[in-house]
Amino acid sequence: MKLRSITKRMFVLGLLTVLGTTGATSVATAEPPPPAEVDATGRPHGAWDPVGPNSVGGLLAVSPAGLAMMVPGPPALWLSGDRGASWTVRRGLPADTAIQGFFADPVNPDRMLAVGNSPGGMPGEWHGMLLRTTDRGQSWETLREWYPDGAFGMATDPTGRVVVVQNLDSLSVSIDGGEHWNDVPRTWPREGIASPVGALKLTMVGDDAYFTTVYPEYALWAVRRVSGKEPQAELVYRTNGEVNQVAADGGRLVVTVGPELHGSTDGGKTWTVLRREPAGQTLREPRFVGGRLYVSTYNDIDVSSDFGRTWARKPVPAPGEGVSDMIDLPAAPGKPATTLISSLYRGVYADGGKSGYQQIGVPGETIRDLVTTGNLLRESVVAAGVQEIYNTPLPRGKVSAADRVWQSHPTDRLHEDASLSVSPGRPDVVWQVTRNGFSLDVLRSGDGGRSWQFAAKAKEGLPRTIFAHPADPDRIIVSAFAPSGYVLHRSDDAGKTWEKLSVDNGFTTFAGDPWNPNRVWGGDSGGLSRSDDGGKTWTHVTSQPVSSISVSRWGGGRVLIGGAGIHLSEDGGRTFRRVHDGEDPREISRILPHPFDFRVWFASDATGGGVLRSTDFGRTWSPVPGALPDPRVLSLAISADGRYLFAGTAQSGAYRLKLY
Repeated sequence: MKLRSITKRMFVLGLLTVLGTTGATSVATAEPPPPAEVDATGRPHGAWDPVGPNSVGGLLAVSPAGLAMMVPGPPALWLSGDRGASWTVRRGLPADTAIQGFFADPVNPDRMLAVGNSPGGMPGEWHGMLLRTTDRGQSWETLREWYPDGAFGMATDPTGRVVVVQNLDSLSVSIDGGEHWNDVPRTWPREGIASPVGALKLTMVGDDAYFTTVYPEYALWAVRRVSGKEPQAELVYRTNGEVNQVAADGGRLVVTVGPELHGSTDGGKTWTVLRREPAGQTLREPRFVGGRLYVSTYNDIDVSSDFGRTWARKPVPAPGEGVSDMIDLPAAPGKPATTLISSLYRGVYADGGKSGYQQIGVPGETIRDLVTTGNLLRESVVAAGVQEIYNTPLPRGKVSAADRVWQSHPTDRLHEDASLSVSPGRPDVVWQVTRNGFSLDVLRSGDGGRSWQFAAKAKEGLPRTIFAHPADPDRIIVSAFAPSGYVLHRSDDAGKTWEKLSVDNGFTTFAGDPWNPNRVWGGDSGGLSRSDDGGKTWTHVTSQPVSSISVSRWGGGRVLIGGAGIHLSEDGGRTFRRVHDGEDPREISRILPHPFDFRVWFASDATGGGVLRSTDFGRTWSPVPGALPDPRVLSLAISADGRYLFAGTAQSGAYRLKLY
């Protein structure tokens, strides 16, 4: 980019900042021309690039085609042919089903099995199913369903021909890969609606299936000779504590019993205590990987190479999150064998031994909100996930695997139901509202999301959204639902003091007049409202459901609202006309103007329509050239120089598009 072009853009940004900060109330009556050499109306340069964050884990498997990972719920299959450097996603699994077990054929890369479960119509009833793909996840077929007994786990022999599925009152066995079944009725204890929910409740050793039982008897049982005509169940092990999880490696068996790991080398006839957690924490996730025995707490992993005689301890990759799966990724030309550790809510990590962990995936986070912050010289992207906040330096140039590793805050707190806002009048500050039990907290970051400080603790209500006004960056408005009804928490001094306002609307989106700090637009399913006193009182404008609002920073009276389509006003919000059709009232999740080319607007479609663009002041709309791998776009952001557009998707992370 030429220095002259950068200088012009910085001048425009500075002018907007000054006008916004001083709260100028004059309204431009004509659109100014875009700065020289800025033209966002052309065809974008390249395609959408995945930029992360690599923050999701799941059930791991290796096939001849590479690495596979199943996200348990909502289920999605992620595939990598380059040892986790890049990933593609396959969907099509039942969205309301939680995957309890996953198998990838070690010979046929196209064949995989998954067992899933969802609650039934009544307490204690479950709908389970065994799914199979023969085209590597492009399509799935249901081999069998279990109702009301559900399906709580799956174990197979190494080939996947013998399949065992754990139910409430039976163990279902197939010896032909799931085509035909034999059910072994329950002779082990179970009371009420007790369900064997959780991982590692079932494993196979030769032709025997071992499983742990639940209330009233926490024990280890086995069904002997499962592939025979008359399998028989027998009690294997009962101890004073609660037997929870089981793992096996040939004739070696281990079970977790509270803070202890018990082991057997003779099929369960005799047992010894292999590990007692020094601090008394519960041990979990016992696994045999590469001939080594692993067991963990939520903060540490213990590993033994001699079946429990000696142990070494190391931290888990994500403190507080524990381990959800572990496998060995075999050696490849120029690449050594690597142990992979999955943490369901943090991602997949390669264990580098003394060099530590390397995060390799998966970019499957749901990006509920997305902002850019900073200036042209140092800019960051900040994202709100399901329970976490992520940040990264704004990626420019070619995106590498390292660029998809964003900073997160695992030891901070749950950033649940979080929303973000940045005022153009103070672009270096990010505001966040997040749920705190049945109340809300307001946080502020002045360093691109790398650290956060409280601006308000435990305010009344469940958070809906937060808004920093463009014309007065000290004015912060938070919408919430409290026991008394909908409320707004408003601060006019950047969070130092707060005022609570009762309102009739549960606003889920706001926009402010860039030239008037007292004018605020608010929208929800009940329509659009306007306040001319900073949110104290509101005037109802239209009953059209509103999920997003945007006001032209160049003046001219242009207001756009999204919901079931897009509506445009060119007279300051007095009248609106439909400029893009839609059906779902929450369809348009965000409307965003280009920062320099006043002709160009962007809109995101949360229902699968991808990203839309208008190059004629919002009057007509068409899809942005270049297909998104995941067209369910929940959030949008744009870089300060207007060159990069970011789209936050449902379950596929964030993507970047170079505009010019």
